Amino acid sequence: MQERYLGDSHDFIKYALLRHLNARLGVRLGVNWYLTHPHHVDRADSNDGEKRHHLTGKGWAETDPDLFAKIARFDAPESRNLSNIAAWEILPGNTLYHDAVLSAVDREPWHVAAVEGLAKSDLVFLDPDNGFEIKSMTKRTAPKYAFYKEAADYLQTGKTVVGIQFARQCDPVARAREVRQTLSDVCGGGMALPVIRGRLAPNLLFLTVAPEDQCQRVSQALMSFSSQCTKAEIVD
Repeated sequence: MQERYLGDSHDFIKYALLRHLNARLGVRLGVNWYLTHPHHVDRADSNDGEKRHHLTGKGWAETDPDLFAKIARFDAPESRNLSNIAAWEILPGNTLYHDAVLSAVDREPWHVAAVEGLAKSDLVFLDPDNGFEIKSMTKRTAPKYAFYKEAADYLQTGKTVVGIQFARQCDPVARAREVRQTLSDVCGGGMALPVIRGRLAPNLLFLTVAPEDQCQRVSQALMSFSSQCTKAEIVD
């Protein structure tokens, strides 16, 4: 993620989902921002995330009125600092964060530090710029992606893991099923939980894996979010 896009429409649905899962499951959240510097990973004129339709569009505030009121403060560019997520209680006060910058080098130490830093959480959210790894990524762009094995490492410590996937210029349902299958394969199979599809431009998918004894509860929580949020639907 990049601080310049904090509080955009995609962030709203991210935080709404995490707040919902926290409330329904009673879990402690851990967030790995996959923080990047734009000049390290993007072309100079990139402005992909500057979409704030939720501030004026209909059907947003009803999902989470408290979040809607708080996140509007990010409309001011000078307020787009990660520290304000905690300061404004965008997420629950006991949420753990890993905010070290991910660069094109030394990824493994960064990942080890993230796993250690989020060890006391129950649910880990992975928030890379683009989603899960793809074959065409380069050394420069790799920090914009989460690796499937990184999700598997969190799962192996007993945590539920939620990761994002942007669906650009593709069939979002097919993309959701493809990524879910790969994630399930890498994590050991048998954990094909419902995918949340955020109906935004571009679509934002939420892929989830959970320990076997938590799958039913997590699945029910995901389903209930889709019925509560007018911008979300389930991909089965």
